[in-house]
Amino acid sequence: MIPLPTITRRTAAILLAGWLLGDAAAAREASAATPAELLSHIYREAVKGTTSDWLEPARRGQYLSKSLLALWAKSDAKKPPDGDVGAIDFDLTTDTNGLELAAFRIKPQMESPAAATLSVSLAYRKPYYRPDPGIVTYDFVREDGRWRVDEIRTRRWSVRELLRHWLDGS
Repeated sequence: MIPLPTITRRTAAILLAGWLLGDAAAAREASAATPAELLSHIYREAVKGTTSDWLEPARRGQYLSKSLLALWAKSDAKKPPDGDVGAIDFDLTTDTNGLELAAFRIKPQMESPAAATLSVSLAYRKPYYRPDPGIVTYDFVREDGRWRVDEIRTRRWSVRELLRHWLDGS
């Protein structure tokens, strides 16, 4: 007999709610225990070529910190109705406008009980070439007992800076 993993009542309730709502994937994401598990799920989907919707307005609340969620909502509210994409006009997950991921590697940088930083090294499908390494860094905070993304950044940009510049009109 294979032993089953032990899960908490909270995790079981989340899994059951996701199943009852017909969204098992969302239940798995919501119950992810660590920042690395959250990122692994997001990037496995990206490597499959699946369009990641984790940053779509309806799903952001499952992943983002309260402060980042509020900043993004404020930025979205400023978008004109003519279809302008807004502050973010590229795929933050892959740090591209169209390159496809072949692989990724998650590397923990720092973790404490309240915060964590992980970097994700990206490898793109051939024949695409990118002169600089694709590395996206995620800062996590612990809110309401769950890990939440509080910042997404590279050497060239930060999601908070992009949103603030959009709000400032620069």
